[in-house]
Amino acid sequence: MRFKTSNIDVEVKLKKARNALLIPKPPIKLKVSGVPVEEVRIVMDKKFVWMGKTLAAEIKFIDPETQKAVPSSEVLEVMQHFSYKFLDAKGNEVSRENIEYFAVQPDGSEVQVKPFERTEIFDIPEENWVPYTSIEKFRIINVYELYGEKDDVIQRLYEEAERRLKADQVGITTYSFGNGFVQYYAFLVPILCDGKFVWLVKLSDTIDEYEHLRDIPSKVKIPVREVPTLKTLPPVQALIVPTKKKKQ
Repeated sequence: MRFKTSNIDVEVKLKKARNALLIPKPPIKLKVSGVPVEEVRIVMDKKFVWMGKTLAAEIKFIDPETQKAVPSSEVLEVMQHFSYKFLDAKGNEVSRENIEYFAVQPDGSEVQVKPFERTEIFDIPEENWVPYTSIEKFRIINVYELYGEKDDVIQRLYEEAERRLKADQVGITTYSFGNGFVQYYAFLVPILCDGKFVWLVKLSDTIDEYEHLRDIPSKVKIPVREVPTLKTLPPVQALIVPTKKKKQ
């Protein structure tokens, strides 16, 4: 993974941040009359397919100890393992490598697309550095730590962090884990903690929408920092709010 700005271009590592529960949640064991109880997946419905046809099945259940037949109405089928396969309209198995993907448009037409590749570079141009308030309405779903291991990389990461902290800025780009059609906004946020620093990568695909905002009940409205509105994921430029430079 690389981290590029107008000031640095360094090799970094990305690792999911740990977290700690603030409210204790002890493990819960299930028992009935002192006997442990386990919640399992039960197969409620299934079908057997051959050559595009749904087959009738006759299954015989035998008690392994007595070798006697057990009525199917008394048997529970517990799913221990499962997997996925791709079948065409005729019921034939197809390989993932041969599958083509089409995105359905609002008018019903289809456009061929391909899955996102995994993001390998956080490339954030200067215009994508915005005030921290720009991301306040986004729901953060995952947080990762972005860090370097070599001394020179750590030094450059700190200098960039110090620069962005003084300007109260966060970097905005997009991120994908690859092999799918899901993409996230990625907010690169430097933090200082206990005399140390680290870069955080905060991922989001959701923005809060407030339906009960009211006018401030004051003759002279209190100046507040407002958060820009964003409706779609890409492009990230939709989130950028031009800021006026202070007069020298």
